[in-house]
Amino acid sequence: MNWKQVSLRSKLVLSAVTGVLLVMILATTVTITTQISVQEELAYQQSIEITKGYANQFDGDMRSNMALVRAISSSMSEYNSSDRDEVNRMLHRILEDNPHIIGTYVGYEPNAFDGRDSEFINAEGHDASGRFMPFWNKIEGEIELKPLMDYDTLEYYVYPKVFKDSFITDPYYYEDIFMVSYVAPIIKNDEFLGMAGVDVSLKYVDDVVSQIKAFDTGYAIMTGSSGTILSQPYNKDWIGYKTIYDYDNKELSKAAEDIHHKKSGHVNTIDPVTGKEVVVFYEPIRSKNYGFFLVVPRNEMLAGTFALRDKLIGIGILSVFFMGLAAYVASRSVTSSIDDIVNDFKDMADAAAEGKLNIRANTDIDEDFKKIPEGLNHILDGVMVPFEETIRVAEHLSKGDLKTRFEGEYAGEFRKLADSMNVFAKVLDLIINDSNQVLSAMKEEDFTRNLRVHGHGDLKLLTDGIEQTRHSLQRASVNQQRTEQELKEYAKKLEQSNELKDMFTDIMRHDLLNPAGVVKGFTEVLLMTERDEKTERYLKKIWKSNYQLIEMIQSASQFAKLERSEDLKLESLEIVEVINNSIEILATQSAIKDIEIEFIEDREHFVLANNIIETVFTNIISNAIKYSPERSKVIVEIKENVEHTEITISDLGEGVDNAYKKTIFDRFERVNKSGVKGSGLGLAIVKRTIELHKGEVEVRDNPEGHGTVFWVRLNKLPEISSE
Repeated sequence: MNWKQVSLRSKLVLSAVTGVLLVMILATTVTITTQISVQEELAYQQSIEITKGYANQFDGDMRSNMALVRAISSSMSEYNSSDRDEVNRMLHRILEDNPHIIGTYVGYEPNAFDGRDSEFINAEGHDASGRFMPFWNKIEGEIELKPLMDYDTLEYYVYPKVFKDSFITDPYYYEDIFMVSYVAPIIKNDEFLGMAGVDVSLKYVDDVVSQIKAFDTGYAIMTGSSGTILSQPYNKDWIGYKTIYDYDNKELSKAAEDIHHKKSGHVNTIDPVTGKEVVVFYEPIRSKNYGFFLVVPRNEMLAGTFALRDKLIGIGILSVFFMGLAAYVASRSVTSSIDDIVNDFKDMADAAAEGKLNIRANTDIDEDFKKIPEGLNHILDGVMVPFEETIRVAEHLSKGDLKTRFEGEYAGEFRKLADSMNVFAKVLDLIINDSNQVLSAMKEEDFTRNLRVHGHGDLKLLTDGIEQTRHSLQRASVNQQRTEQELKEYAKKLEQSNELKDMFTDIMRHDLLNPAGVVKGFTEVLLMTERDEKTERYLKKIWKSNYQLIEMIQSASQFAKLERSEDLKLESLEIVEVINNSIEILATQSAIKDIEIEFIEDREHFVLANNIIETVFTNIISNAIKYSPERSKVIVEIKENVEHTEITISDLGEGVDNAYKKTIFDRFERVNKSGVKGSGLGLAIVKRTIELHKGEVEVRDNPEGHGTVFWVRLNKLPEISSE
């Protein structure tokens, strides 16, 4: 059907009904979508809160166990009675008072407890060494005393001894019991005497986690720091022997990686156990990077959401139907009286189209609509001439002829129309001329010329806008002048500040370094003559602290100098000789720790550098010595390519965590290493020096599997063509 052939009444009815239906459908769709989104978000949030709650519960258990171990180690650090029976009674009592613990113990270095190890060889609770190593446990059910075993090799003893820090072992089986150990060092006067620990069975973890239910069939699992399964309600034989990676599910593997990096979240996947589509929520247990996983079938989690959706759709369909029916009835009642008027107007329009302006509308119609044709007839009677004149004036004004005015004599409202059009043309002419003069002045940066003619209505918006623009530009001009003056004053203050900084650096270098050097010299003299062991120990601490102070002053002074030296004179420099000088300077430091510095280079390597480059290698090699274990090796190597010479310094220390590799070169930024002191400026000096040489310096892991590799890349001396 051709839409143009449809009657006006049908069009009005159809339009009204269609409009109401579209509005109702849109409103219903938005309502349903919004409610479903809210319900789904609530379901997700509920699962997240459940996951976080259990993760926090187990984290609290682990922190409580670690607090108990630290309390034991702290007590033993302060213990001076050297009574083995008394310590055994204490450990026995702790084991009795804490049902969730299956073992308590302490382990001391040879003769570190009371110096009487030889008297207790193979005695009860002792091994052939006689060392104080009591292990109170209830692994067999009843509490019994045994000596600790394999303490020289297993991490429960070696870790606190080497690192002097608390430690939670990974889960392991011991005599068919799946457990975890919490250990802490016993330290007195900065000396490692031994360690204290408690063993906790992980059976309670599986008991608790296996009982967790989410929605209808959702369940939970828990993993260790390396992904080991600690609890699994369906595959008990996996506990302690399999990892979450054995599920061979990339989403679960991704979740395990997030746990390793202490991140929480959720993934959508297929449950490898039940085959259902599930949402897996996971949360790290931060004490040891354990992971708690809540596996929830998606259909169960969103069951309430789906039910609400279906109900809202039903309500929406009914609402659309009844609103459409109401719109149809209302529109039919309105359009029934319009047909006659429409037909009459059509005849009148046809006559007007033929130029018959004397045609008039039929006024013999219903009283409610009678005023419409009467009004139209009245308009036609008096509008033609002024209408045509209005069109003429409007056309001239639109073409920019602002001098055009109404011509002829008019009466009544048409006289007002003519006067209004003339006034409008005059005012518009004045406003545009005045505005052009102001804009011309503004173009010449003269913002004092203001508008003298202001319009009304939309023309007022134009003139006010020009005035506001003028005021804004005037204020901006004043602000610009003020800002320029402030910048000049700031530059002067900055110059004074730099002078003060230079003066402070000189004071620090001369007035602090000289007294520190005197203290160092006199301390060394006293150390050579002192025979009292206690006094000698205090003098060594004074010497060490003073040495660190001198090192800090020199580093700070050197860094300040680098901050001011934007342009260095670079020349050809033989880098092998520079590195050998650094190694010679550090010979004493490496000898103290019996560390070999391996640097074998049988040919010369020339780079474009300044003599201060020696501080780079002195700092990096010194760092390598500091963080390397005793009797190890630091390796220095040189490699060349077409444009660069690369020098690598490798050590076998603890290495640098990925989190610190980006910030280790920042000023006062240093990795926290126990027993290693420094100002935090050494690597900042390295970074700044290399920047001034337009080179590169970075750190990476040692490919040998342990330690760190610092590499420095310097520009080679450009080759000069022989032509």
